[in-house]
Formats: sequence, structure tokens, C-alpha cells
Amino acid sequence: MGPYYFEESVNKDNYLEMLKTYFWRRHVQTTNNTKYYFQQDGATPHTADTVQNWLKDKFSKKFVHKKMWPASSPDLNPCDFYLWGHLKAVVYNPLPKTLEDLKANITREIKKKPKNVFNSVFLNFENRCKKIISAQY
Repeated sequence: MGPYYFEESVNKDNYLEMLKTYFWRRHVQTTNNTKYYFQQDGATPHTADTVQNWLKDKFSKKFVHKKMWPASSPDLNPCDFYLWGHLKAVVYNPLPKTLEDLKANITREIKKKPKNVFNSVFLNFENRCKKIISAQY
């Protein structure tokens, strides 16, 4: 889907609007979109009731509600576990001089990453979740 850039501070309203107008349209066009789960971190805009209710309505049992996610577990989130650290290591080369340069670097690095790397990250995520479930966390 590519990155989405908010032009102002993220709040529950503009986050929900992004989900409706940007994310959802792309998601439903994805092959086998019904097999995917939706999970996000505990940021305030993500955990707002309006956002949680909309996501539950759209994803049903494939939405990981804020009450289902173990507290203080950022390493379970594939973006926290791999993507953000990796991007921070590469998007500053070349050093961006403007916000537009930084956005271009982020977009370039995401497009450059082979799909099998992301597949591996998400399979690893699935294995970590299975271990937590088997431990009855």
C-alpha cells in the first residue's frame, strides 16, 4: 500500500479518516484480503472507541482489539519489531534537507525492500504469537 503521510498531528478523527479513505480502499483491492488480520499499537488515535468500533465492524474477528493485545509488548508488532528500526537506519542516507526529502527517502526504501523480507517478518510474527498463545499469556 505504501506509506501514508499525515500533514498534521495525528488524532482519532484524521486517523479514522485515513483508514476510511486511504487504507480501506486499498485493502479491499488486495488479493485474498479476507485472510488478513488488522492489528495496531496502543497510540491514542488507534485506541479511540470510534476507531476501534469501525475496525471491528470492517474486520470482525480478524481485528485484534485493544483489549486483546498484551500490554507492553511492542516486539510483537512487526512494524516495531523490524520495520521502524530498519527504516531509521537507512532513510537518513542521503541526509534529507527537507521534509519532502525525508518522505522520498522513506518511500524509496520501502519500495526497495524485497517482498520476501516482509513475508519473513510476518511469518516470524505469527510464530511469536503462537508461542504467546501456547503459554496462555
